[in-house]
Amino acid sequence: MEYSNEQIEKVVIGCIILKGSLYEKVIGKITLTDFTRITYKEIFKIFDILYKNKIKIDIITVSDYAYKNNILDAGLGHLTDIQNSVPTVEAINQYLRLLKNYTYNRTILQATEEFKLGKITAEKLTEVVSNTRLPYEIKKETNEDIILKTLQEAEKGTDFKFPENFEGINKITGGFDRGDLIIIGGYPSNGKSSMCVDLTKGFCNEMEYSVLFITLEMSVQANMRRILANTQKINTMRFRYGTLHDEDKEKIKNMIPTINNIWKYNCVRAYAMPDVIRAMSEYQPDIVIIDYLQNIADPENLSEYARLTKFTLQIQQMARKKNVATILLSQFHRPQEGKIREPRNNDFRGSGSIEERAEMIFLLYWERKLKMESLSRKDNDAPEYMIIDITKNKDGETGRVEMKFYPEYHRWVNWDDEKDGNKVIMYKKAIDTSKEAFKNKYKEEYNG
Repeated sequence: MEYSNEQIEKVVIGCIILKGSLYEKVIGKITLTDFTRITYKEIFKIFDILYKNKIKIDIITVSDYAYKNNILDAGLGHLTDIQNSVPTVEAINQYLRLLKNYTYNRTILQATEEFKLGKITAEKLTEVVSNTRLPYEIKKETNEDIILKTLQEAEKGTDFKFPENFEGINKITGGFDRGDLIIIGGYPSNGKSSMCVDLTKGFCNEMEYSVLFITLEMSVQANMRRILANTQKINTMRFRYGTLHDEDKEKIKNMIPTINNIWKYNCVRAYAMPDVIRAMSEYQPDIVIIDYLQNIADPENLSEYARLTKFTLQIQQMARKKNVATILLSQFHRPQEGKIREPRNNDFRGSGSIEERAEMIFLLYWERKLKMESLSRKDNDAPEYMIIDITKNKDGETGRVEMKFYPEYHRWVNWDDEKDGNKVIMYKKAIDTSKEAFKNKYKEEYNG
């Protein structure tokens, strides 16, 4: 059995030389270890360097870099020969599959030989064999099998639904499945984390799903503070000011058995992708919430575009591999003064791949907060007006969901919830109210 095929390695390299944009699509799918010939390893390294420096990948830029850095066998003539070996660029996925199959065989062979030489134990050999899977493995199914499976899934519906107070989202999307990547985007301090706190409460308390909340922004304690504020309707600022009432403290203590023993909820602090991967492997949740993408640290010091592209792809692949539904928070650039508008998909900071990878995208818009910057809210104030714009849904409709939002409790309420008859505070109404108050004050002073 052959354990490498230099011709396949050559064709894969040739495809990327011919069409440099393919490199971004193979990130995470193949690595240096998939190549056995030193020349192809060196050229693949050049692709990575050019990509990280936002330099277009083509035969000229690759040969120029090789020349300037004294890299042999990567001159213009050799690169021309490599790209001429490609039958068709359109078959790149087939070439990648073949390349990974050879890597799979080499991995198994190497582990077996190390076991024979006494370098690894039988347990380690078993672990390597168990953890090594044929890439792009396709289960052979007949059309009848596929049709029957489709009918079965249609009867079941989606794997998960959103909580009852987010029923408007369910009406548009139908829910979501394991392996899905859902992006929640919004401007800074515009309700993204609060929405996920309320989702967490609903998933755990109402739906009995297991949830892992990975925070790259707040501490674990700060996240719990928000959950307690939400479940017990305690103003978050009372935690921060140290002014909790005795009644508040009693309600919080009574909540301990529920959160600790009934909810399947865990929250961990993370800083980099290895932390995220370890947490998902340890807790194996139904749903993971990652708050938020732009805060994931990168030891390679990549450009923002390359870094976010890399992390989004890794998170998507991890969600599918572990069969976990993933909700990923992502920020927009802060809008320029005088140019505040409802967000769009192209507002995501740093990478168009965020939109490309997601099964669903929810964009949050809290107009009053954005336009007024500073808001002062008290207990029993009317709710804020919030828009959730579902701009991408891979299998169905898109549309807008209007919500009532109580930021001091991190609570979200259905627009037509009969239990909540409060009218929302609209930005225009707030402005009109302030103008009216100014007019009345002026009249009083004038008449006086």
